[in-house]
Amino acid sequence: MNGTVIFGIIALFFILSGLTNFINDLHDEVDHPSSYDKAKQLNNEDYYDTNVVGEDTILLSRLSVAKKRELWNSSTLKIEMMNFFPNFSLMHEFVEERMIDDSNFKKKLLDKIDSTEEEYIGGILTGQRAKVALSSY
Repeated sequence: MNGTVIFGIIALFFILSGLTNFINDLHDEVDHPSSYDKAKQLNNEDYYDTNVVGEDTILLSRLSVAKKRELWNSSTLKIEMMNFFPNFSLMHEFVEERMIDDSNFKKKLLDKIDSTEEEYIGGILTGQRAKVALSSY
């Protein structure tokens, strides 16, 4: 009796995990133009600049943490960084080079990338969960 119940719970777990992964994969395949449009709608051009090699940078110095989080989460640079997944080294380098910040916001994001990498490599996080962890910063 106990073996049947345990087997049923394990089977249910695998079915739900597979369904969740399938739904997440479908969601990732959908184009999200609203993310790009959001940055334009917020009219935040004052917070962007171009570096010496012609790449966009986000300027977060001397802003409140709430404003930094709002700008980062609506930024096309965040989307560009996420496109490097699962290459955490490139993601780290991207933030180092393309985010100008004089506070702990940038450091905390870099720490989040590092900790997510460790959990991903250690098998604690799946690819989808690692993306969610990084996107939620």
